[in-house]
Amino acid sequence: MSLDSLKQEAKNHNTSPQRLRELAAINDELTKLVAANPLADSSLLAELAIQARTNKDSEMQRAIASNPNTPTQWLIGLAHLFPEEFFSNPAYDLSILQNINSNPAYDLSTLQNVNFNLLLKSHLLLKLVCASNVPTSFLEFAAGICETNIKRVRNKEYFRHFSLEQQYGIKYLRMNIGYLSTFSFEKFWKWREILIVIASHQNTSRKKLLELSTSEEDIVAEVAQLRLDCPNDDITFWDKVALNKKPNLILFIPRRLMFKLVQLPEISTNFLKAASQLETFTGILNIIANHPKTPKELLDKLAKNSLPFIAEAAKLHINYAGELETGWRDLAESKIDRAQLPILNNDEEGIEVRLWYAGAIDESTLPYLNQKSVHEYTSTLLKIVSSTDTPRSILNNLENHPRVSQLIAECITYLKQRESIAFDLLSGILPIGHTKLPNHSTNQTNPVITDLDTLFTKLKDRYWSKKVRSIPIPINNPTINLCLLALIQNNRGSRRRRSYRENMLKDFDRGRYKDHSPIFIKFSNLEYYGVILASAPSTSPQILSKLVEHPIQGVRVLVASHHNITQNSLDKLIDDRNPEVRAAALANPKLDSMLREQLASLENPNLSLLDLRELANSEYTAVKTKVVRHPNVDSSILAKLADDKLIVKLAVAKHPKTPAKILTKFIEHPDRRLPLAVAQNPGAPKDLLIQLATQPSVRGGFHFNPLNLAAVKSLLTQEPEAAIPFLDRCLKFPDRPSFSRFLVLMNPHIPSSFLARYYKSWFWPERYAIAQNPNTDRDICQQLTQDPNRIVRAAARDNLK
Repeated sequence: MSLDSLKQEAKNHNTSPQRLRELAAINDELTKLVAANPLADSSLLAELAIQARTNKDSEMQRAIASNPNTPTQWLIGLAHLFPEEFFSNPAYDLSILQNINSNPAYDLSTLQNVNFNLLLKSHLLLKLVCASNVPTSFLEFAAGICETNIKRVRNKEYFRHFSLEQQYGIKYLRMNIGYLSTFSFEKFWKWREILIVIASHQNTSRKKLLELSTSEEDIVAEVAQLRLDCPNDDITFWDKVALNKKPNLILFIPRRLMFKLVQLPEISTNFLKAASQLETFTGILNIIANHPKTPKELLDKLAKNSLPFIAEAAKLHINYAGELETGWRDLAESKIDRAQLPILNNDEEGIEVRLWYAGAIDESTLPYLNQKSVHEYTSTLLKIVSSTDTPRSILNNLENHPRVSQLIAECITYLKQRESIAFDLLSGILPIGHTKLPNHSTNQTNPVITDLDTLFTKLKDRYWSKKVRSIPIPINNPTINLCLLALIQNNRGSRRRRSYRENMLKDFDRGRYKDHSPIFIKFSNLEYYGVILASAPSTSPQILSKLVEHPIQGVRVLVASHHNITQNSLDKLIDDRNPEVRAAALANPKLDSMLREQLASLENPNLSLLDLRELANSEYTAVKTKVVRHPNVDSSILAKLADDKLIVKLAVAKHPKTPAKILTKFIEHPDRRLPLAVAQNPGAPKDLLIQLATQPSVRGGFHFNPLNLAAVKSLLTQEPEAAIPFLDRCLKFPDRPSFSRFLVLMNPHIPSSFLARYYKSWFWPERYAIAQNPNTDRDICQQLTQDPNRIVRAAARDNLK
């Protein structure tokens, strides 16, 4: 049965509950449709609610909140996240809120962290009363709770001694409140905010408004009186609120409600002007700077704001600067940087690296990662360009890009000149022969090294080999030092030294390395003296044979290139797990002549299947691996080689012609490299990629690891729509604007359904990314041609041509 038929079955209200449970187990897309079906049984919906909460799937949570069969406990638990859906649900009943603490039918102890007692707390109650469809009965119920709590707090503290202006200063300007308890004042303010929302709500009954108009709280009484004068006209009512200066009501409107009001397309300019007084609420000022009705005189004021993202949004407003006909792309690139978007958390750098390896960031947007004076984001790009997985073509494009700083450009130039790991730079730093080995311990005498054999013997001492030393790297160019450090860290895989590079980048920004002072990099004796042994011309074949199994791959690269290496050691390195080591071994002049001849024959692109089958029986692993990569290889040869050595299996797992049956067998292999190779296969079946993308790490739970990210990347290439849930997880906070989300929206391979989510973003770089994206639907592009931002309008018009 086709996927479209399954979707229709999941939507159909005549489908049995048992069949809906079967459909929900097939894939995430069908699960969301089942969650919205009113015939889904309550036990299934409870299971899906737990799954949605674990995966942070807001779309499924919304569907569950709208379903009348959702268990009452879960319905209430989702109410503060989706208040409109909660009140629209036919199962909604005020009694479930009134009796929830006293009704023994609700076993709250079994609901796994869903604490319903919090639902009636002030911060969650405010979310509910701000809903446009909240019933009158609930508003009256909430007003009673607020009035009771306000009286309770007032009896403890002397709030009457403070004027409204003083109260505002205490709350938002952090004025000293002396003997008054900050905690009590915060509680009082929150309960009064809810009363203000109730007094301003169009669904509040006239009887309740009359009661509130005589409230002891002057603000509440004033708002209720204005609502009595305008019972059915929201815009006129809020216009009067904006014009009311004594008291200045706009200062006391809850921030959550203000965010909703300033986003209304029909809101008056008087209200926008009044809302601009809230200078501590930068999010509200940003919305005003991007609002289509904002007048020029208000934009003049916002253009002088100290925050770059507000000032730039005001300067690019159509009412401020007029239409833009040409040059919109260059202007956008000059204006867009991280200052235009909020930084959500300290893990933004990790999110961007994760998105890069998941294929969600396109190489054309990599220059946006480079900021010349912000070390964290320079480090992000440095990690990407110094990775051995980054193609040379990307380095070529970045090297001369105008947005890329000199630091990154010089590192790229240095990287392109080197084909191997940079450990060989260490070999000449200290004298090799007749050197006393330094030791940090004062009570031990170090032996004098008379030859390399003595040094190798000393390395067998596990206690001594693990000791760490700081080695100066006396290269005149500090950017090369940074690149060297990145290479060493990437190839070590060590977590304990990750922060060292970031500290060096900070020092670079501060100008510490302008005098070309040497940089000290920490090495263990095993690393440092392993490099000396592997690179010394006089190292014996016996020592080299021992270094073949050295844990540092840079050492093995040097061993594979050594002129004293034996054929037996070279054969081992040809089968090494690291591709750079294998490449160095195959380039060694001592390579077996028959092996060299067979590898040369495989360079012929017109080789017949008969010849390939014959070469597939070769005794050399390198030959079999190259047979797998030949353009004329067929599935029968791949199936035969699927039972060979691990190196050959890895090549078979990455081949797009490999049968699905073999790939399914590979993902159960104990060596983690083989499932990773399957995840990197662009021809792997969709279901297999989804399985690998959701496979938990060894720590348990869902943690992004290379296997997950590789599967998401292949899925994004093969089935972009199926990759969207995993992109949400990669973003960590997909519903919040961020620089990471902007980079994803700039990707021309992102599906249109993902772009359609954010075309109403209040941050103009995200709307620009959608307007210029070739995958954006024409209807959305048409709407963006009327955007208040001149760059977004121009990009959308050009995209429609």
